[in-house]
Amino acid sequence: MDPKHEENDLTRFDHYARTSEFHMILAVAGALRAEFGVIIDAHPGGADAEAGEVNRAFLAMARVVLGVAVSPGDDPAAVLTWVLRQAALRRLIELGVVGPRTEALLDLEPGLGDRWLAYLALAPASVVEDLMRGEAGG
Repeated sequence: MDPKHEENDLTRFDHYARTSEFHMILAVAGALRAEFGVIIDAHPGGADAEAGEVNRAFLAMARVVLGVAVSPGDDPAAVLTWVLRQAALRRLIELGVVGPRTEALLDLEPGLGDRWLAYLALAPASVVEDLMRGEAGG
């Protein structure tokens, strides 16, 4: 892929970061982490397993909240993915994961799509630490 085209794909939704809906989604993720702590069932699911209930509820909430914010001409699914990636990125940075390790974790489970990003946005610190150990060993 052309690097210029890839950069445009990564930044074309940046204006959503200034919306109240974006900040509401971040706040809900934080509230869910605070409410459930380490027992949050935010597993991303897999081929034969549903994502955890909190993960699924978070995704449903994000879709509804963004439903009123998506600009005409923007693909709602693409905006949702961008928002979830930003939420996951901010969570990882908050936990001290920076640089190439951040991108490696964000891209660790591409087949799970938005479920993986929601998982990272909701994950307690201990889960991220486990992922970092696994990523370092892999």
